[in-house]
Amino acid sequence: MDAVLTPPPAAADSRTPAQRFARALLHHSPPGHPDAGFFATVIGTSLAHQDLARSGLCPDELLHLLNHLFPGALASDDARLSALREQYAGYALSGRGDPQLGFTLLLRVLLDAYRAPGPETTPWVTGVLVHACLRPDHLWRDLGLSGREDVTFLLARHYPSLVIRNVNNLRWKKFLAYSACEHAGLPPSAAPGCPACEDYGVCYPDTPD
Repeated sequence: MDAVLTPPPAAADSRTPAQRFARALLHHSPPGHPDAGFFATVIGTSLAHQDLARSGLCPDELLHLLNHLFPGALASDDARLSALREQYAGYALSGRGDPQLGFTLLLRVLLDAYRAPGPETTPWVTGVLVHACLRPDHLWRDLGLSGREDVTFLLARHYPSLVIRNVNNLRWKKFLAYSACEHAGLPPSAAPGCPACEDYGVCYPDTPD
């Protein structure tokens, strides 16, 4: 049986807004779906930032995902999901830009080449991962997850033959960026978000300031 990613645990009276949104979404998900917790966390985190574009999914993709994994969430009278209804209405009008089209295309090509044949949710995972790599933090924190192990599980489920190539145990954002460049026949390069990360000097010690 597949493991299931769930939002980080917290006491009911101390949950962050992102966790409250995620828990509300999970009330609408199929029981035991291995990706429901991940997407609930991503969407919940985006709602908490008041920026659904942060999810990495364009409005149509987000709508299809919600209908697929969280049917009824947009129409729910749950007060915790009022932000979803309100923010989605605005997002559907504004859309999502792509400030790093070259990098996102390289990474999409890589992930599509290594995607597992089974999960129907993989294209949405790809969109989330690609745009998370544009932000300046560790990938697990960008995604709102509990730690690196959650990212490893996610990648192993959706891109297993890519995960086994990380023989040097690189941090996932660095590994994905380097692999995307290698797959395209380009010199290795950091992900766009990496230079602003607090640990940039740890991951890239030989890179001049």
